[in-house]
Amino acid sequence: MGIIRVAAFAIGCVLSLAVAYPNLDYLGNGSFALRFFNSVPGRPDDFGRSLHTIETLTGALPESGVKPSGRRNNLLEVAKRLNLTKLVEAVTKVGLHHVLNHEGPFTLFAPTNEAFDNVPGYCSDVPLLDIVKYHVALGAHKKMEFKNNVQLNTLLVGRRVRVNIYPNTKEITASGRSVSSPDNRASNGILHVLSGVMCALYKGNAAFELQRCPSFGILNSFLNMTDLYNALNADGPFTVFAPTDSAFAKLSPDLVNDLKNNLTALKEVLLYHVVPDVWYAAGLSPGQLKTLQGQKLTVDVNSAITINDANVVLPDATVGNGVVHAIDTVLLPKLADGAGAPFKPSVLLV
Repeated sequence: MGIIRVAAFAIGCVLSLAVAYPNLDYLGNGSFALRFFNSVPGRPDDFGRSLHTIETLTGALPESGVKPSGRRNNLLEVAKRLNLTKLVEAVTKVGLHHVLNHEGPFTLFAPTNEAFDNVPGYCSDVPLLDIVKYHVALGAHKKMEFKNNVQLNTLLVGRRVRVNIYPNTKEITASGRSVSSPDNRASNGILHVLSGVMCALYKGNAAFELQRCPSFGILNSFLNMTDLYNALNADGPFTVFAPTDSAFAKLSPDLVNDLKNNLTALKEVLLYHVVPDVWYAAGLSPGQLKTLQGQKLTVDVNSAITINDANVVLPDATVGNGVVHAIDTVLLPKLADGAGAPFKPSVLLV
């Protein structure tokens, strides 16, 4: 059964929520057992999730669900006023309007209608209930309070929204999605408009989630060979530019064999794909990023995002300790062999 952790300062809110929603079991220490979230509209699956999806949204405002507060508009009323109709529809379809009509406080990260229309295909597989819960953070968090890499607990148990601040691109992001209109105040919290929809696909850290993806089989085997699996599962935060199996297939067999027989060199190559800190696509600008290997990567964002000669083919996969970008080419640093001579594979590409 899911658990929401509620901050200590909200004891009054905790008690009033327990009264307002008998389906919430108050466990003490600001914790609730969420029977409420296991009884939402829609056909439930075995885990109590609504099987509504993003594809079912029409943008038509529901006849009920937006409850007038009588004073300053609540979060759903603010969303309606900003014409965020698909968000209001989504919240109502999955039954969370009962929560967002309450006193909170909450922070609602609110995608535009256009964001819902242009959501990545993989988000279609995520239950709409999970998506909506991931966009509601506990507590009211204003833009001026944001710090780089702060993580905010959400209604989706175990998933946090990571906030990043990028001075170079003048962007503030929430799990990689740009905050386009911050600090819309409501009676029960703060609403920040987002240019994209956040999809909480991955809960684990980078190495753990990569191990679950068949497209990264060669990278995963190399991480295990070099004992880097645990390093990439550490707290970080990290940005991983992850070559797919197709990327490794571009390398000559001679180079692959050389790397397998020289684990020191292989480790250097892998660390050349990892950058400290979290760099979502919205924060990348032309320039260089220093890797954990020590050398720098060259970033270009003109027509597409490229890292050295590699194209980013799937950006912004949020993981517990940062972000992963899939790339179509293996990045090769300048290496030296055991004798100190340059590491020179005979042929780089087939």
